[in-house]
Amino acid sequence: MTLVPGSTLGNYQIIEKVGAGGMGSVYKAYQPALGRYVAIKVLPPQTAGDPSFAERFALEARAIGKLRHPNIVTAYDFSTSGDLAYLVSDFIDGGTLADQLGAPLPLDYALTILTPMASALDYAHARGVVHRDIKPQNILLTHEGTPVLTDFGLAKIIGPGSGVTQAGALMGTAEYIAPECASGAESAGPAADQYAMAIVAYQMLVGQHPFPSENPLSALMAHVHKPVPVPTAIGVPLAPNVEAALLRGLAKKPAERFARVGDFVRALSGAATSSPSQPPTPAPAPPLAAPDQPLAAAAQPPKPSLPAAAQPSSGPGSRGGRGPSAVEPPLESRLPPAQPSLSVSTTPKRTSWWRRRRTIVIVGAVVVLLLVLSALSNRDRAGGGNAATDDYGNTIATATLITPGTRTGTLAPAGDIDMFRVNVPANTNIVVELHFGTLPRGTVAILSSTGQVLDEASDAAPRVARATYNARDAGAYYIRVDSDRTDATGTYSIVVLER
Repeated sequence: MTLVPGSTLGNYQIIEKVGAGGMGSVYKAYQPALGRYVAIKVLPPQTAGDPSFAERFALEARAIGKLRHPNIVTAYDFSTSGDLAYLVSDFIDGGTLADQLGAPLPLDYALTILTPMASALDYAHARGVVHRDIKPQNILLTHEGTPVLTDFGLAKIIGPGSGVTQAGALMGTAEYIAPECASGAESAGPAADQYAMAIVAYQMLVGQHPFPSENPLSALMAHVHKPVPVPTAIGVPLAPNVEAALLRGLAKKPAERFARVGDFVRALSGAATSSPSQPPTPAPAPPLAAPDQPLAAAAQPPKPSLPAAAQPSSGPGSRGGRGPSAVEPPLESRLPPAQPSLSVSTTPKRTSWWRRRRTIVIVGAVVVLLLVLSALSNRDRAGGGNAATDDYGNTIATATLITPGTRTGTLAPAGDIDMFRVNVPANTNIVVELHFGTLPRGTVAILSSTGQVLDEASDAAPRVARATYNARDAGAYYIRVDSDRTDATGTYSIVVLER
């Protein structure tokens, strides 16, 4: 059956064809019964020869049809007509996110797209629905700029062998498929959607795909084996927290990514909201009343009091008040007007001396406390304390970013591992020397972003271990420091060189 403008498909009149891709063709259509325009996705013709398609189509279509979220395209109908299977949804004609890519976008703007997309995905994941084909082309934009996610579950409905990835047994688009799916995982989970969304975020913030490739096969291999190019290493400066969030979202192992897509986007927005800004100027503290102020007030002739609502404001900066408020002192604190001599204020000199003495005592106590804390800290760094410390990250996802030079650390408590990340350009020789302080024995290793050990060394020379690796690809590489003995703790230093 061929669809042309003016033809009818079910209850819909075809207006025009507006797009086509691996997931099928999209038509703008009109529904006379409700007087509205709709989008009709006609699935690829190869689904007609798939014996399991009918059952899969019905199950997935029902699950997608139950999704009700402001950032998920509303599904109106799922049906078949002859040899055609099609899905009917809301018609959105404001373009797609793909139209805006090609150069780095401001983080604030990127978050206006990523935040609602994360909300939509977490909503669907909580209901057991995985998108499986997140990409910029599937993020539609209304004329008001609101992002809306489309094509939920189509990768599973169409099934393997549909030509979507041209790899014969994968669901999704090769440029956005997660490493576990590219490696042959039987099913995609929420972590796969997060990985694809992290690639979209990378494109928005860096201006390019992390793994540009000429064909689907090379794209799949890159997802599995290539380290993610660190933005700062390729000349795109990003805040450290933003860069760390991107790298964690693009971790090769699903367990090393965030628990939810919303957590990933919040990690990005945390860097945006933590940018330096002027703190609000605190209001000046009200002046302290002199000790004898109530006595002085008692000696004044009585004045008519106003209701609370009519009392004039007497803030700290006003000249007409004698304190933060004009509330009259309690009756018990007043003295008879017959003793005006008692209203004489204590001399300012005496009050100032007492305040100075109180300040000296407080400052002295703070200095003593700081000295004690410093002594304890020095003892722990020297290996003499029992306090358990964990000064650096312990996994690839939490590795501490460092630059060439010397870094000191402590392995404590027992079994601790310290993990560092270095960003290097292509064709760089990474050299790491581990020098032992109070740590009895240990090893140093250079790892890829997938956790593969590229080189490892223990203390072959007296109290020194040296690992080297020639990095052909630009990106992030990791340095792991640990002890040969699970019960050993102590201090060490590493020297990182890039040649």
